[in-house]
Amino acid sequence: MAKVTVNWAGKMQFVGEDGAGHQVAMDASPVYGGENQGTRPMDLMLMALGGCTGIEVTHILRKMRVSFDKLTIAVEGERAADHPKIFTRMRVVYDFQGANIPPEKVAQAIKLADEVYCSAANMMKTAGSIEYSFKINGEEYPYPFLKEASGN
Repeated sequence: MAKVTVNWAGKMQFVGEDGAGHQVAMDASPVYGGENQGTRPMDLMLMALGGCTGIEVTHILRKMRVSFDKLTIAVEGERAADHPKIFTRMRVVYDFQGANIPPEKVAQAIKLADEVYCSAANMMKTAGSIEYSFKINGEEYPYPFLKEASGN
């Protein structure tokens, strides 16, 4: 069972700590009396989605013996207009840099991460949709990846 603690640090700031002692500062926006002393909790959810899928995609690609030099993951989320203002639509874009990265294997890794291995994605998509795409050395690929889409 996973367990974290969240301690109030004054005003609207809280500090979360996991079982290994890693800490994350959180704060509300100034509209709610925060002072920008930490990440907003909803932004942490998007980071969790990017981190979870990133870990799984990287792990799967390593098993496939696909290496890359750099990976940046951009995650955006659209929130509902009314409270509780959950994410109703999320978009994840993987940006790979490196030589000889096969798009087919990247697409397969993303599919496995999304459908099977990433707990965060599987939990979050019960509330809203998640769209994926990826880039390899600046060339964009839609997801699900089709060879016809890239002209191969």
